[in-house]
Amino acid sequence: MHDTEFEYDPYSYEIDLDPYPLYGRMRDEAPAYHNPRLDFWAFTRFQDCHDAFLDWQTYSSAQGTVLELMGDSQFSGSLIIFMDPPKQTRYRNLVSKAFTPARMRALEPRIRAITVEYLDRLEGLPRFDVVREFTAKLPMDVISSLLGIPKQDRDQVRSWSNELLHRDPGNPMPTQRGIESMLKLQSYFDEQMEERRRQPKDDMMTVLIEAEVDGEKLDANEIHGFCNLLATAGNETVTKLLASAFYWLNAFPDQRRILAQEPAVIPNAVEEFLRFDPPSQYQGRTLTRDVEIHGTTLPKGARLMLVNGASGRDGRRFPDPDRLDVKRKIEIHLGFGYGRHVCLGAFLARMESRVALEEFFRRWRDYGVPEEGIERMHSSNVRGFSGLVLETS
Repeated sequence: MHDTEFEYDPYSYEIDLDPYPLYGRMRDEAPAYHNPRLDFWAFTRFQDCHDAFLDWQTYSSAQGTVLELMGDSQFSGSLIIFMDPPKQTRYRNLVSKAFTPARMRALEPRIRAITVEYLDRLEGLPRFDVVREFTAKLPMDVISSLLGIPKQDRDQVRSWSNELLHRDPGNPMPTQRGIESMLKLQSYFDEQMEERRRQPKDDMMTVLIEAEVDGEKLDANEIHGFCNLLATAGNETVTKLLASAFYWLNAFPDQRRILAQEPAVIPNAVEEFLRFDPPSQYQGRTLTRDVEIHGTTLPKGARLMLVNGASGRDGRRFPDPDRLDVKRKIEIHLGFGYGRHVCLGAFLARMESRVALEEFFRRWRDYGVPEEGIERMHSSNVRGFSGLVLETS
């Protein structure tokens, strides 16, 4: 396929404001899109992304999954999302010991208590920033409860996590502050793990240290990598998912009324938000062989982006895809990835989001979003808000 007359640049702030029209052009005009300047390819159609997620032998994660970090071992390290089987299978089996459904379900009362505590503080206020006062705090508190991070450290860990993900305009690489924050996170978790080796606690960090399958245990780098991943990606996913939900429910007030009147619809609504505007917009892969598709050949070694953000708006799979429909029947979406690399924390993220929306709509049925109260964060693969003001009266 020839290079197109338009460019998809995942680092562009302008495109990030609303990438969906461009995604539509890519699906229709360049389903095997090539960006020679930034040296990557991209799939945007649902079926192409779906099939590639399943074929891990061809579409490898081992060189990284974030475009600007792909091939740079300094940033990949021991992250499970940067692995292929059998290494990834071993790691996932061990980590799953700490992520059992029973352990996650047992968290719901705690999640609801945290949610109620934050939302009760906001009742009666005519306006508040729902990100800064709620959606950015809830997931970090939940993850901190899981890992055993003390309350007095949580704001600092959240700040380091946000710095690590932030990108400045015109520069796709982590900022100097981001790199410093990554090192501080590493040092922090090293200290926390050493503390648990001396004195085990009833938390996930201790479970990860003690987890064993067929005589194998996680090494220190693997545990550290997973804690880092939870504190960054696990935090960002729910923060951005919920903020985007509040934003789009303001744009589609008829759908907001449904959730306010029919809370039983909320679990399905969470799936619709993940289809419509997911926090994670793409997953990077590296080709282990030549791939022929849509009349072109993608060469072995090519960097490929599976743009799951575009796949959810593919009319070939979802009728009327640009309409938010909280009652839409969704058999499958790719908002949490798919196949071997489906998000390990998806159950927890869904539960947090459900509880948060249930409790929010118990207090507020209507709100507005002033234009000046919208503030976006920017990274190449995460889309969402760093600030979102709601006016409740």
